[in-house]
Amino acid sequence: MGNPIIFDQVSKIYHDRQVALSDMSFRIPEGSTVGLLGANGSGKSTAIRLILGLIRPSAGAIEVLGQSMHPAAKEARQRIGYLSDNPVFPNDLTAIAYLTFVGRCFGLGRRDLNGRIGNLLRAVGLKDEAGRKTSQYSTGMKTRLGIAASLMNDPEILVWDEPTAGLDPISRKQTLDLLEKIGGEKTILLSSHILGDIDRVCDRLLVINQGQLLFDGHRTELENLLPETMLEIHVSGDLDIFRSRIKSQFDVQELQSRQQKGRFRLELHREEKIGVVIDQLVKLTKECDVAIQSINSTGRRLEDSYLKLISEDEFRGFVRFSKS
Repeated sequence: MGNPIIFDQVSKIYHDRQVALSDMSFRIPEGSTVGLLGANGSGKSTAIRLILGLIRPSAGAIEVLGQSMHPAAKEARQRIGYLSDNPVFPNDLTAIAYLTFVGRCFGLGRRDLNGRIGNLLRAVGLKDEAGRKTSQYSTGMKTRLGIAASLMNDPEILVWDEPTAGLDPISRKQTLDLLEKIGGEKTILLSSHILGDIDRVCDRLLVINQGQLLFDGHRTELENLLPETMLEIHVSGDLDIFRSRIKSQFDVQELQSRQQKGRFRLELHREEKIGVVIDQLVKLTKECDVAIQSINSTGRRLEDSYLKLISEDEFRGFVRFSKS
């Protein structure tokens, strides 16, 4: 099994002013579904543009499907299906007319074209809306049409940017079901802010922060950054003394909530027993005269692991800056 997408020490600097990516290297295995994670401005969009050959790297090399990727690499680009985070279509075309145009751009014959259009419109739930002009489509319908268009050329690589954004629950489920169905058949790079979607369909993760690659590996490896068990406690009453005491006694994070204050999350170390910790918490609440609303045990979650990775990187950057 090869690596259809390879970044080798890639950097991208815009106009000698902005460092978008810095010395980034990774390999995406064939048939994998990879989640691309990072905040706005982290470099995700630049990485996607480089994979598509829309821009050139300032340093390093990019290989896609065994070929050097750059703006003139037409052959490699024709083997990629792309969905942007804000797909735009000609207002005067119907979905069928637009997909016909896309198919002809890829050189599809009429028989293959018509059969593929029908199958794709059914797969994305637009079969009954296929005759309407795209100007009448909602945001979610346009996203689904963009998904169909990205599959018209039966690509070997799919690059989807926020494919479930703006979708209603049924359409979102259909999209995730489609991703699971084609997973393994195609190499998929999925960029999304919805970590639940990434958690469901992706077997590998790339995490980018401030232009640097923080993580490249399986989801379970990222989750291992957290302890196996965490406790969430919600208390009410005078929180000042309790907040000070619980933070001095436990490895704890206060959860910020506009609706409910007094929520704390404790990370249990391997040697700590959950029953003993709960007894200690009950004793502490009595001493601080606060009332327990709930105590829940939670396992590892992708969102927590991702936030921990990002926050630790931000802290390291602050320490480096403050020491300089």
